[in-house]
Amino acid sequence: MRNRVQVAMSKIKENGGIAALQECPDLNKRYEKLTELLPEIKNWDIPIARQQLYFSIHRFLNIDLNVCEHFQMDDHRQYCFFGGRKEECRCVIPQTFCVVRGQKG
Repeated sequence: MRNRVQVAMSKIKENGGIAALQECPDLNKRYEKLTELLPEIKNWDIPIARQQLYFSIHRFLNIDLNVCEHFQMDDHRQYCFFGGRKEECRCVIPQTFCVVRGQKG
């Protein structure tokens, strides 16, 4: 999975994808452009790989993909760090509200 994400990140960096994504006027257009730049991600058989790609683009390329500031990932799991605690979560990127904080008030 990590290799798949690294290859995708390299493609974005090498083919002018960073500038193309930054030029998009809104979040929906950024996701459309990302699918245009990397059509293969639609067929990735491991959904968390796509999540990891979105997280990496948001975090490391500074392109807003609406990733929660409390969201973190490792190679196999997603976590929420809200309130200073590390809790495994199943959040989907992007999302319009926080599932963890919504459940707990």
